[in-house]
Amino acid sequence: MKKTVLIISYYFPPMGLSGVIRTSKMAKALSKNGWRVVVLTATPKEYQTYDESLLQELIDAGVHIYSTPSKNPPKQGEVITSPGWLERNILKPLRGQVYFPDPAIRWKRMAIAAADGIINEYDVSVLLSVSPPLSNFVITDLIAERHQIPFLLDYQDGWTKGITVDQQQKHRSSAHLKLEHHVLNRAARIIVPSRNAKEQMIKDYRFLEHDDVMIIPPGYDRDDIQGLDVRKESDSKLIIMHTGKADMSGQLPAFLQGFAELIKTAPEIKRDVLISLPGLVDSPLLAHIDKLTIRDSIHLPGYVHHKELFDAMSRAQVLLAETKSHYLIPRKVYEYIAMQKTLAFIAPEQSALTTLGKESGAGLCLHDTSSAAVGTYIRGMHSSWKGSKLPKVNSGFAERYAMDNYIEDLSIALTKAIRLT
Repeated sequence: MKKTVLIISYYFPPMGLSGVIRTSKMAKALSKNGWRVVVLTATPKEYQTYDESLLQELIDAGVHIYSTPSKNPPKQGEVITSPGWLERNILKPLRGQVYFPDPAIRWKRMAIAAADGIINEYDVSVLLSVSPPLSNFVITDLIAERHQIPFLLDYQDGWTKGITVDQQQKHRSSAHLKLEHHVLNRAARIIVPSRNAKEQMIKDYRFLEHDDVMIIPPGYDRDDIQGLDVRKESDSKLIIMHTGKADMSGQLPAFLQGFAELIKTAPEIKRDVLISLPGLVDSPLLAHIDKLTIRDSIHLPGYVHHKELFDAMSRAQVLLAETKSHYLIPRKVYEYIAMQKTLAFIAPEQSALTTLGKESGAGLCLHDTSSAAVGTYIRGMHSSWKGSKLPKVNSGFAERYAMDNYIEDLSIALTKAIRLT
């Protein structure tokens, strides 16, 4: 008889964007690895993206998905534009102050009731909880205590002490620290996405031992690139592509500023280089692009379904990712690696992303986002492209990040958690 894992994930397909990809691919891989996989998720009040293809591949893989109802569910396929200034700057922070540890805690009662039925119906052996949101961990802990079932925590982002690695001034409250300490103590195993994150977790919480924390990078799904010709690049343009959500919070605005300054005095760059932004581009960044008067050099196709995105990436020569974090690696980077393209990384010098770029053999890393530095960076790419000398990912490097390489380790961890009870 198959062992059953209940994955508790507030965000899940048909919601799109990178925040759900790791969890959905993990669920699919576990199902193919002999587990009966059940997912408990919430129905959002609104979708920023709707990706039916992600949902369908999970159904085809035999994953059972239970979505708790919403009082005002969106119509199928209905999406909204990016949140406005009021939502981002006033309402969201306000809700963060009102609800502990975050607004998703309002899902608690409904999630626990749904879990009762799922656990009774499927004879669930172990729970796997995914953050963000942080409330997911709290809800999972309550469900686990209620049914005496072990659970694993999958940290896709940092929580209390973890967040202070990059932003020392943003220490969370003692209540957050106490809560995190509690759930970490209760978890059978903790999953983090990088070695940097593991080292920081063990440093922050001295009661954790080396074997308590396991590393599972987001990875990529081999099925997404099967049969894909990754060499069908444009001959007439150097396409620098940034996928996923694009907004004003990261390094992208500075990169675009440097590009705008460069093409004022470099007509060959303006003629040859196209920056492509498939995904959600929020209105402030669009306004920034218009202010820079570079719309003619920016490709804005909107959200592209996950499967189709790989075909789009195959046409680019350079794939761009950026982070201000020293220890978090954007999830899309592993899919970039699978595409065997040149990798343009904008990140701190000693960061996990910079290290990964160097190891890949294809990473062109930028640490200074002044306009002059960005201009030199793009000129170098352009020169290498003209000379057919853009670097490619080292042979065999991408193989290590295929999701199926990690699923056996996760399966063993889940099984050990069951045996310990």
